[in-house]
Formats: sequence, structure tokens, C-alpha cells
Amino acid sequence: MFWSLFIFLFLFFPSPVSAAENQTIPLFYQLISAYKTPLSPSTTNVSPGQVLGTQSSPLTSPVNPATAGPTAKPSPIYPAAAGPTKPKNIGGDGQIITIAVLGDSMIDSLGAGIPDLETSLSQYFPQKKFNIINYGVGASDLEYALYRLRNNYRYLDTVHPSLLSLKPDIIVIESFAYNNFGNTQDGFDRQWLALGAITTEIKTNLPKTKIILASTIAPQSSSFAVGSGTTYTAMEKIEKTKTIKLYQKNLINFATSQKFPLADAFTPSLNSKNEGLSQLINDKDHLHPSTLGSQFFCDTLAKTIFDQGLLD
Repeated sequence: MFWSLFIFLFLFFPSPVSAAENQTIPLFYQLISAYKTPLSPSTTNVSPGQVLGTQSSPLTSPVNPATAGPTAKPSPIYPAAAGPTKPKNIGGDGQIITIAVLGDSMIDSLGAGIPDLETSLSQYFPQKKFNIINYGVGASDLEYALYRLRNNYRYLDTVHPSLLSLKPDIIVIESFAYNNFGNTQDGFDRQWLALGAITTEIKTNLPKTKIILASTIAPQSSSFAVGSGTTYTAMEKIEKTKTIKLYQKNLINFATSQKFPLADAFTPSLNSKNEGLSQLINDKDHLHPSTLGSQFFCDTLAKTIFDQGLLD
């Protein structure tokens, strides 16, 4: 049965391209480096703000569904990320739109209810109300994301319902590039097939739910994971950040080839040397988004929803 599903997904979702050429950073996003242009329709300037601390790294061993009980407790960035609040008016009845964001600690660190996303959405859609569910789990990979799609799970001593049971109007699937399967073609294929399985599961069970693929901010090799509690040599930093970038590009290729809306925060977060912009990265752990990085990712996502007309 497993191999039948594997063959079906491999044929249905063509083999990914293992690497992609660098793209020019759009002028709109280049302006972020000077902290002078807001990343939303508002005319209020964005300031760097207070960066977040961390107690965990997204690079530790992924959560195993078989052991995802009380002992499997990846630490969040801060306690508010412990789990989603009870959804209000699930299904988007009336003017309330439910959006679930599925990811690892790069999403978990954005906080319960992802307030930056709510702020960005309110500027693009001032007449609508949003119920945003943070379905990020630290130190987890795409295959555990597929498990959480179908099954209840425990995270930080809280039992969460399966994502499909919440019937969101929009499900955002982040790349999980920081918790990848290694720098091999088999690893890239594994990510590709997991994305195929997740999107197929959503379309089969929730045909009215819109799907968005999202890439998060790029890493920086020189400072990667400094302060996170994990120590890497200079060469290991280069190799790990290179692999993360390839997985981000693999997700972008998947979204493009399968014609899913793409919220690409990765490409414009690279500088001219193909390194992540430092102001978008938390300067306490050099892994997760900074306050500005969170705003950047969330505005990219809100702008994609607006540009793609997903709420029309």
C-alpha cells in the first residue's frame, strides 16, 4: 500500500529540480534593509523592534509521531506559542476567515494567533475579521506535518486537534527547510513527495479550502545558529545553510510546477551575496525570524492572499 502511494505521488508530482538560479531582489523588498519602507499598505514606518529570545533550535531531531507524547516537548520561542486558541466560527461563516499556518519552529516562533499576520491582513482586508491558527511545531519535519494533518497530537503538554478537523478557509504550508532530510536527491524527492501528499490530502478532504505554499526567510552562513545552543564549524554552517536554501528553492519549484499560490519570503530575503539579510534574523539565536523578519514574512503572506484574490 505504501509503495503504491509512493509511486502514485512520484508520477503525479514530477521530479523536482535540485537547484535554482538566484533571482534579483525586487526593489520593494530591497528597501527593507534601511528600515524606512513599511511592508504593508500602511504609511507607518516599521522599526526593528525588540528581537525574540529562544530556547530551542529547529535543527534538532524531528518529532516522531510514535513518541509524540508528553516527553516529546520541543521548547517554543516563548510561552505564547504553546498552541492555538479555540477557533471562532470555523469555516469562515460571515466575515470571519480562518487561516491555519502549518510549519516548524519558524512558524511556531511567530506566536499564538500570529499577531503580525493579523496586522498585515487587516491592512489589506479592513472589512474582514480573521481567526489565525498557528500550527507550528518546533523541531518537526514535513512528514510529521502530514501526520498532524490527519491526527490529534500533543505539543507542549497540550493536545491539539488534527488540522483537517478545523476546516480552515486557507491552509498555509511552510517549507520545513530548516528541518530537512539532508542534502541528497533522495532528500529533495522526499520533501517533494511529502508536499504532494499533504496538498492531495487537503484537496481530497477539504475541497473548498485554499492552499498556499510559503518559503520563510533565508539563513546566513557566517552566523548560523550562533547563540542557539548548537555549535557548528564554519564549514558546517556553510553546508547547512546551503542545504536549507536548496529546500526553500525546492518548495518554490513545487508550488510553481503544481500551480499553487506561493508566498515567497525566501528569495527577497537574500542579499547580493546570496546570504540571508541579517536584520530579518533573530540576533539572539541567528535562526528564527527577528521582529522585522516576522513582519516581513507575514506581510509577504498577506500580500499573496490579496494579490491572488483568495478571499474574493
